[in-house]
Amino acid sequence: MYQNTLTLVGTMATDVVAASTDEGVRLARFRLMLTRRHRDRVSKSYVNADPTFVSVVCWRRLAENVLASLRRGDPVIVTGRLNVRIIDRDNRPRTVVEIDASAVGPDLNRVEASPARSEQGTAA
Repeated sequence: MYQNTLTLVGTMATDVVAASTDEGVRLARFRLMLTRRHRDRVSKSYVNADPTFVSVVCWRRLAENVLASLRRGDPVIVTGRLNVRIIDRDNRPRTVVEIDASAVGPDLNRVEASPARSEQGTAA
């Protein structure tokens, strides 16, 4: 089976929202804003194109760590599976584009970060 894994670089457009499934599995959601920059030939300067927004869903430990570490406005890199589905909202079909994240971290091209390592994460 194919997995459509992709990596997106953007800015957190919303704060992280925590939730749990009926079975008690923790999850966290946020919206990622992607803005393409291009050079305007007339003004000879770089300008931002219209932003694209994508929902990101994190599960279990990743959800806990994203919730504890990241906030709206933070530059991040997200890797995960692409999910596109159609839902019915107010009797109108709506396309939802979502990333089921396998990794989320700060974009070190734009910020500095110091990881806080847990006892589990240290090398033997």
